[in-house]
Amino acid sequence: MRGWIAGGAIVAAASLSMAVFALQSSAEPSAKNLSGTTISAKLSPALSPDRDFLTAAEADAANRANLLPPGAKSLLKTDKPLKHGEYHWDDKNVPAGKIVIWVDLRRQMISVLRGGHEIGTSVIVYGADGMASPLGRFPIISKYRDYHSRAYDAPMPYSMFITRDGVALHGSPMSSRHATHGCIGLPIEFARLLFATAKTGDEVDVVNSDPAAARQFAAGVGS
Repeated sequence: MRGWIAGGAIVAAASLSMAVFALQSSAEPSAKNLSGTTISAKLSPALSPDRDFLTAAEADAANRANLLPPGAKSLLKTDKPLKHGEYHWDDKNVPAGKIVIWVDLRRQMISVLRGGHEIGTSVIVYGADGMASPLGRFPIISKYRDYHSRAYDAPMPYSMFITRDGVALHGSPMSSRHATHGCIGLPIEFARLLFATAKTGDEVDVVNSDPAAARQFAAGVGS
């Protein structure tokens, strides 16, 4: 199970390179795509060895630490920390359900869940100082496969807007040295998969997880 579930160290954003979910070092994109065909089936630990299933207590503690949304049931297993440009997507056997998109600015990670089961996760880039990404719960209000922004003077592929003043989730160059004008930048292929999955009205939660609560959660689960 992931380090912050199994009791691994949770560190502040300043030392995120030591966290389980992301490395800050620069690297060439090396996307990991495990997308499969979605069918109606009940997931279970015995039938889904590529997933880590949460107990009700673990899910509640993770939500209180702002690590996961309420009702999370399972996470994709990751065999190594993800770097900028890498992602994990696997929706095979995950039945239909509500899509929830969870963005943690502190850990610089996004998690996409369907019916409580994670189907995708990736490192993100986000707003620089003076152009911070907004915190809160936002519905996707519009989608554009190809959008050109004057602010970027470059295309923003697979844009999913969450505010009226131009904040979107979209495909973006990925690097520890890259920042946005407030948007949530995603690996382009991950953005394509999310664009195909998410609908207008689906909710996006943008949060800062609590490092102290996350450490307490990890210690409690790992004990």
